[in-house]
Amino acid sequence: MRTGSPADVLRSLKAGQRVYIQGGPGECAAFYHLLKENPGYAHGVEFWSCLVPGINTFDYGFLPGDIRFTTFMASPAIEPSIAAGRTTLMAMPYSEIGELLAQTEFDIAIFQTSAMDAKGQYSFAHSCDMPPVVWPMAERRIAFVNEQMRSLPCAESMPAEAVDLTIPINEPLLSPTSGGRRSAAVDKIARLVAELVPDGATFQAGIGDTPAAIVSALRLHRGLRVHSGIITQEYQQLAESGALDAAAEHVTGIAWGDAAFRSWLPQSGFVFRSVVETHGHDELAAIPGFVSIGSALEVDLAGNLNLEWRAGRRVSSVGGAPDYLRAAAASAGGRAIIALQAASGSGGSRIVPSLKAPSISGELADIVVTEHGVASIKGLSGDDRAKALIAIAAPEHRAFLEDARRRGST
Repeated sequence: MRTGSPADVLRSLKAGQRVYIQGGPGECAAFYHLLKENPGYAHGVEFWSCLVPGINTFDYGFLPGDIRFTTFMASPAIEPSIAAGRTTLMAMPYSEIGELLAQTEFDIAIFQTSAMDAKGQYSFAHSCDMPPVVWPMAERRIAFVNEQMRSLPCAESMPAEAVDLTIPINEPLLSPTSGGRRSAAVDKIARLVAELVPDGATFQAGIGDTPAAIVSALRLHRGLRVHSGIITQEYQQLAESGALDAAAEHVTGIAWGDAAFRSWLPQSGFVFRSVVETHGHDELAAIPGFVSIGSALEVDLAGNLNLEWRAGRRVSSVGGAPDYLRAAAASAGGRAIIALQAASGSGGSRIVPSLKAPSISGELADIVVTEHGVASIKGLSGDDRAKALIAIAAPEHRAFLEDARRRGST
């Protein structure tokens, strides 16, 4: 291992290489700007990364030079380069992304880590989803060692002998921007979902305004355990309110929050593990009463879910939703909850008659919640499912949906 400069990183890039770069909260902004400010060095390089919608906003496919980029989850941030054919989207569930990366050989893997600890380890800190499955598959490994990245003893790491080049940096880490005030509808949904989660449950929640509000609404619960791909600042509220089981080991892959939240992580009780553990089916299905809390863009009258498309534009991907819904279905006493506002911002119904290409089949649907109520659809006939979902649709759309149900049942 040697310590080098950003120029050494640029000189290591060669046409035809396959290079992994870290996504999620551990994405290295310094490396992105290095490529942007030095066009030509990455000519012909094929970059791979698992960018996370809502966290990662750099469009690597539109960097200058003949760069090709492969990633797994769509987002508006990378829509231009996908449309231009410079970014390849390989859409698949989160667990399958991990499986593919664990079998893919990389010429170089580039990570952002904390400083080496007393045990000779470089911690991936609050971003442990994919790095542990990637670094063993790379011929060379480069670590941007960031002074501002705090080492977590409860996180996955990489041994010093595995690192070929370290680049010392002192740069701000990715952090969320301040969100706006939540709507009354989202707060109502959060209260309804919280009532469905029993004390002592092990749960996961996705990213976004509605899941965040739901996590906040669980703060009066007791004995909760977490096994989730991501945690956000709302989980700190749960811990500080006494909602989390203080004796339990809570599992996550990444943490998304500000500097104060990251400072809390060492004493949080959370352990940071790879996608193999956070999204592994056998691991999740073995958890009794596992509760999955997610959202969707649309739900049709059969319970099928659209997690990807809005008005003909692909704005997201399925992420870990299929993994968690399947796990909840396999868990003894498990429960899968899908929460969404009944209408879109433009007023259109988000409960629709049918979906042409659903992201997730209705056979995994369990409970759907809007601000108008709760539809428990597991085990219902097709017609009864439709009736239950119409009852929680926006009132102004129920007549249209009822007409669609009647036409569909004749």
